[in-house]
Amino acid sequence: MAATFAWAVLVIVLVLVGSGRVPIHLAAVAGLMVLGFAGVAPLAVVFAGYGHPALVTIVAVFLMTQGVINSGLLLGLGQDVGRRVKTLKAQVLTFAGVGALLSALMNNVGAVGLLIPTGVRMAKRFGAAPGTFGLPLAMGSILGGTLTLIGSSANIIVASVMLQRTGTSFRMFDFLFHGSAMLITASVIWWVCWACGINPGSGESRSGEVDDEDLPPEEELHLAPFASRARQLTLGVLGAAILAVAIADVHPALGFGGAVLILFASGVLETGKALKQVDWKVVLFLGAMLGMGEVLSETGGLDQLAQLLLPMVAGWSPTGLVLGLILTSTLLASGVNNAAAAVFMAPLAAGIAEASDLTVSAALMAVAAGSNMAFLFPTHQAVLIVRSWAPFSISAFMRAGLILTVFCGAAAAAVILMVWQH
Repeated sequence: MAATFAWAVLVIVLVLVGSGRVPIHLAAVAGLMVLGFAGVAPLAVVFAGYGHPALVTIVAVFLMTQGVINSGLLLGLGQDVGRRVKTLKAQVLTFAGVGALLSALMNNVGAVGLLIPTGVRMAKRFGAAPGTFGLPLAMGSILGGTLTLIGSSANIIVASVMLQRTGTSFRMFDFLFHGSAMLITASVIWWVCWACGINPGSGESRSGEVDDEDLPPEEELHLAPFASRARQLTLGVLGAAILAVAIADVHPALGFGGAVLILFASGVLETGKALKQVDWKVVLFLGAMLGMGEVLSETGGLDQLAQLLLPMVAGWSPTGLVLGLILTSTLLASGVNNAAAAVFMAPLAAGIAEASDLTVSAALMAVAAGSNMAFLFPTHQAVLIVRSWAPFSISAFMRAGLILTVFCGAAAAAVILMVWQH
């Protein structure tokens, strides 16, 4: 009963978030409070999301972004792109591609944090709404995480389950096959939308745009990351944090949090101004959503889903199973978070594979693809961060997300079956 109630509350919250009529942080916190008053789980579980390392990471990224602005680290990148790529359409796709490549080598939250100021300046230079660059960046950074083992926590979780079940783990670039297919498919879809006169990032409120005083004055610039001590320090600190997270397996909360402390100590970040750049509404929303995920786990809500799924998929073909695993993982990733989706779905997928004609590797890759495709609801950390700086409407995100989910999911399924179902 408690698990059913928790699922009902989560669905209502997601409907409210998707409607755009209620501030997302109020909807999420209200849902969490309902679960607390109902006593479906201990309060320590209900509010566990606010002690989650993801919150430390997201605050650190807000502060890192301000450090990039203060130091001018990426100043000139937009103009350098503009000199080589002349049209708005090409600039948007190039910029999103840069975000995807960075996300393949580091946490995608950190990637968007580094690029947001540049995207806002590029939009301003074109006279375009910030979301014109923000929405493709958000989606590109998510898809970039599908390319490598270290691109997302979901991939690492899936690889660990592969090792447990087969004794062999996925390698660094094993995810590149379906990840590239998804990224190319998304790029083609975006290009077609532009060709048809559709700009999915337009029409948003500009209330969250970065103030002009936060952006350096417009002048003829070239990218020069070593031009000043502040830039050199910022580049070194952030580079060390990225390497620590990507190679040394340091948690992003520690890597990026430590980088922020150094930027404060060095004077690159000023306490008063920097803290104003933290979107506390995003912090409230994410903490509440993570808490609801903890409640679902505690009450057995995720186990309920497993009991419903296993009988339903009996006798399915490998193609049907891969598509089903991608879709289910996508729904969970969009509703809770990608790591939670992978933690739950990876063992379930391996069990389904062992009881069917689907290989374990194909089943787990399907989970990886779906868990990294959180496009149906704006709950992904990268989306929340981008939207607070380069705002786009929730309805625009969900419309574009639904299209990408269908086509990118199909592309991923085709590649996974071709490469891993043998």
